[in-house]
Amino acid sequence: MVEIEEYQESNLTGLEKASILLLALGKDSATKVLAHLNPREVQQIGTAMTDVSEVSHTDIASVMQSFMNEFGEDALGVNPTEYAQSLMVDALGDGGGGLMDAALLGDQVKGLEALKWMHPATISNMLKNEHPQVIAIVLSYFEPDLSAEILAGIPERFQSEVVYRIATLSTIQPRALFDLNDVLERASSDGEGGKLATIGGEKRAAEILNLVGSGIDTKVLDDIAIEHEDVSKGIQDKMFVFEDISGIDPRGIQTLLGEVPNDILKVALKGADQKMTELILSNMSKRQAEMLREELEMSGPVKLSDVEDAQRNIIQTVRRLADEDKLMMPGGAEEFV
Repeated sequence: MVEIEEYQESNLTGLEKASILLLALGKDSATKVLAHLNPREVQQIGTAMTDVSEVSHTDIASVMQSFMNEFGEDALGVNPTEYAQSLMVDALGDGGGGLMDAALLGDQVKGLEALKWMHPATISNMLKNEHPQVIAIVLSYFEPDLSAEILAGIPERFQSEVVYRIATLSTIQPRALFDLNDVLERASSDGEGGKLATIGGEKRAAEILNLVGSGIDTKVLDDIAIEHEDVSKGIQDKMFVFEDISGIDPRGIQTLLGEVPNDILKVALKGADQKMTELILSNMSKRQAEMLREELEMSGPVKLSDVEDAQRNIIQTVRRLADEDKLMMPGGAEEFV
């Protein structure tokens, strides 16, 4: 039996573990697993699988053991939908069920789901002549990273109006989503009435603007502030930028650094001030810090767009780790009062 060393498993990211597991399972089993993931997850897993190389028997054994330890045999033993619904209500009160209602709408809006498989530029082109409210609903439905790419591709004159409508959109009748789905799918829908689905809001607008880059975020906020200063400020208050990493506690920063590839971190720090750079280096081992410092000093100029892409990548990682309760966002303690 292969002896599994603890450090080998810790060196693998969650995405790498998933990729190795699927490769080890074989095509038929892996296909069945991927069928339960959303398009963005499939794309991420697919990319990670192509990057996997030099996997040892020890790596495979480590990943398999990790999987068995976490899930075991027949680990669930419950109806996932019913369990999740009950958990939401227990944790958040009666309003928690609404979160599940919104999530389960995906089963009834296949047209919108199909858009997730398209290139963002294609979606932008499809939406460019639609009413800003329609665009706002679509972007609120998608994940922030995809929405940010689509927003960047729609006509500039609509961008601020769309973000404002996202920020002020709190609920939507499922019927409205179904009607929009009818247009996209060109088929009839049986959805009638139902509870209001939670969608949009200042937080969602902030998440999208966090990732759009290219100066669009600043312009959009300035445009909104002309007539709706309160909404613009509300969005800004909920935004997280690269510099805000300094507000994360040391343990959280160390967790983050364990998830960020060194080449991305190096490019991101090219656009950071000295204080931020020193903060990052102080949360690494002495050897890692020395190597990174040397690489930063020896590397040449980097395009601003590459720096922005690297920083957005790290911002996405921060949000993912926060969602997984692996680190606390700056100011996050307020949620526990």
